[in-house]
Parts: sequence; structure tokens; C-alpha cells
Amino acid sequence: MTAKDAREELREQIFEVLNEVAGSILANQKIEADTEFPETGMSSIEYLAFIEKIETRLDVFIDLEENQDLTTVDKFCDLLLKEVPSA
Repeated sequence: MTAKDAREELREQIFEVLNEVAGSILANQKIEADTEFPETGMSSIEYLAFIEKIETRLDVFIDLEENQDLTTVDKFCDLLLKEVPSA
């Protein structure tokens, strides 16, 4: 699998989790990989649920104190591909 394929697969997984957590908010919006989560109306509780589901699904730990800029799908991809090459 190429790096591009791995990124696309990871991006799809992140979008799936995002939809599970905040689907009702996101249903009427077109969310791109670079859309800032705060612009979507996602609450902090939904964001934390999103982080928890990402950690569970991908078996990773995301340190929010060190990674306070995780505000888009692409930023999650960047972090996860760097921290977990097999993601």
C-alpha cells in the first residue's frame, strides 16, 4: 500500500468516526478534509467523544495537551501517519 493509499484509508476512517459522533450536525454541511471542526458547530463534548473513538478504533493514544491543533481531518491524518506508521 502506498503512502497516498494509507492516507486515503485513514481519512475515510476518520470521516466515519466523525459522522458517528457528530452526524446530525454534519448532515447539512459539506465537510472537507481541511474544514476546521469549530466551524462545523461541533461541541467540545462531541470532539472528546470523537477523540475517544479514534483512539479505540485505531488503538492509539492522542495527547491533547501536546496536540492542541487537531482541528481538521487532515491534521489528524498527519499526526496519525507520523505517530503510527501502520495506521
